[in-house]
Parts: sequence; C-alpha cells; structure tokens
Amino acid sequence: MYTTEEQCVPAKRMTDEELQRSADRLSTIYRPEVELKPLVPRLTITQEALKRHIRHLYDDSLERQQRAREDVARQVDTTIKSSTISPSEETALVRHLYDESLALQKENFDRLYARETSHYERSTRRLKAKEQQATTDRLYREGMQRERKKHIALYEKYVTGRHQPTVQRTKAELEASADKMTRGEGVTS
Repeated sequence: MYTTEEQCVPAKRMTDEELQRSADRLSTIYRPEVELKPLVPRLTITQEALKRHIRHLYDDSLERQQRAREDVARQVDTTIKSSTISPSEETALVRHLYDESLALQKENFDRLYARETSHYERSTRRLKAKEQQATTDRLYREGMQRERKKHIALYEKYVTGRHQPTVQRTKAELEASADKMTRGEGVTS
C-alpha cells in the first residue's frame, strides 16, 4: 500500500525566473492593432465645386421663383387690361350669377327637405274597406285554426294519453269469467 505522501501527486514548484515570466505574461495585455476601413468612402469637394452647388441650389431657385412671379403678374395685367365689359353686360352677368345661386339654393333645400321628410311618408298603398275586411277575416280565421290545432294537440297529449285503453275480451273469456262468478271463486268476503 501507498502512504499518504506517495498517493498525492507532488506539487510543481516554479523557480523565481519562471514565476516572473508568468506574472509578466498575465499582467501585460497584447492586442494587435487593427486598422479599420472607413464605412463610407470619403469624397472631398473642392471650394469651387461647393460654391457652384450652393449657387445652383439657392441662387438659381430664387431666380426661377422671381421669373415665375413676373410671368404671373404679366399674365394678370394683360387679362385685366384686355377684358373690359360694358355696364349692361356687367348687370346681365350679376343677374345670371344671382339667379343661378338662388336656383342652386332652392334645389339644395328641396333635396334636403325630401331626404328629411321621406321617412314620414307612407311607402305602402292603403287598403280599401273591402280588402281590409277580407284581410282581417282571413287573419282571424287562420289564427283561430292555429289555436284550435294547438288545443287538440295538447288534449291528445295530456288527456287521452293518460286513459288506459279498454280491454276487449273474447266470448270464451267472458263465459269463463261468468262461470267463476257463479261458483263464487273470484269473490272475496
């Protein structure tokens, strides 16, 4: 058998030099330097190109807007100056616009009135007196017939369903029963 000292694996002893190398290795962090590529390629714009872009975006758009305003003003001036109407034509135009607006207002009012009052009007035709009497009689008869059938069904279910049917005996059974009674066999005192 082995002794306790022999059973254990002997611990490894490090020399001072090995201990120093291990401590240096663990205490220093070695990370290789990685050079990252730029995510987006960089474009450099010259000063002249930058001025050209600014002029295109800002100054040219202002010029276009100014030209558009001048064109609109010129067109408005020519239409105002070229169209002159006489007082009678002006009166006729005003009368036409007034009459047209009144007609449109009346049409809108009529349409609204018809839409709001349509549910009050009767949508079915009225029955004449004879038709009404015939319909009333027919509905009454149908209702009474329906109630009569219901009463008959209930009577058959609850009244006649409870009665025992009568026993029909043959002639021989009746004679045998009569003989027993005359002899006094079925009677108890």
